[in-house]
Amino acid sequence: MTGNHGYYYVFVGTYGSKDDESIQLLLFDSKSGHLRKVGSTSGVVNPSFLTVNKNKTRLYSISEEDHGEIVSFSIELGSGRLSEINRQPTVGSSPCFVSLDPNDQFLFTANYGGGSITVFPLNTDGAISPFSDFIRYSDIALKKLSHPHQIKNIPNTNKYLITDLGLNRIYLYHFDYMNSQLELVNELMAVPGTGPRHLTLHQKRRIFYVANEYNSSISAYTYDETVETFELIQEINTIPSHFKTENYCADIHISPCHSYLYVSNRGHNSLAAYQILDDGKLKLLEHSSIMGEWPRNFALVPDGKHILVANQHSDSIVVMKIGSNGIPHTTSQHYSVKSPACLYIRNA
Repeated sequence: MTGNHGYYYVFVGTYGSKDDESIQLLLFDSKSGHLRKVGSTSGVVNPSFLTVNKNKTRLYSISEEDHGEIVSFSIELGSGRLSEINRQPTVGSSPCFVSLDPNDQFLFTANYGGGSITVFPLNTDGAISPFSDFIRYSDIALKKLSHPHQIKNIPNTNKYLITDLGLNRIYLYHFDYMNSQLELVNELMAVPGTGPRHLTLHQKRRIFYVANEYNSSISAYTYDETVETFELIQEINTIPSHFKTENYCADIHISPCHSYLYVSNRGHNSLAAYQILDDGKLKLLEHSSIMGEWPRNFALVPDGKHILVANQHSDSIVVMKIGSNGIPHTTSQHYSVKSPACLYIRNA
């Protein structure tokens, strides 16, 4: 289906048992807003986060268990078949995130329960080699546990940002391709009590935005040309001031046009939409209901007209339409799936 305008592949990771069809491949028709199942696979417990290589030939999924694993699959888009290649232990417990380097040569996992990051070289056939680097975090003085939640590449660099929810920090690393290892460049203490969870980087500016789980806010940071130092330029809330029920920020993304930013609220059960101003700061536009519960993850369709939301507690993926003003609204379209936790979209 390569080159078919208006169609997109949606890879879905969920919380489920080894016997469940816990990884699914869907096809999204942006004209009708319809989602339909193309393929699925079982055999992985709690594949709660996944990623896909550029050629759409390999899928990599974590298994969020006490003895965490990273699993490689080959993808046959025509039949929708996903076939396991191999798997490796992440060494740390409860991995919650996986990402590829820009060259599709290495995998990085964030081990939430283990308080660690693991690096895996990839073979040309998609198989995962044993880890080449392992970093564990701790702070005895703080008497708190580390909970890394994401590791993400800074565009056009060999540098990576890691959000540590437990120790309330953001780490900056340089990745040494020769030695297949991460080298610490800088360490930033986040605003006290915020809990940095996920972040998104602007593709045209030296700025990134962090979704803070604990206090329902977004932190906006700029960085210099050397990509070594940060400056906090804004803190902005993600829920209305009158909302007093517990809420936990989850996912955060920038629109394909680079003009809008969205963050999901678990508790308030909404997407908060913002306009990105000329100075990089955010202006709240609206809180949009996601017609479900616990939006753990969401993805912007590359057409810039739709958002797909994974509502973990209401077992559904909801299709939202983005208006010309950047504000998303729910549609009648949804797809039922047990405990969706991750959505990854690629052009069909």
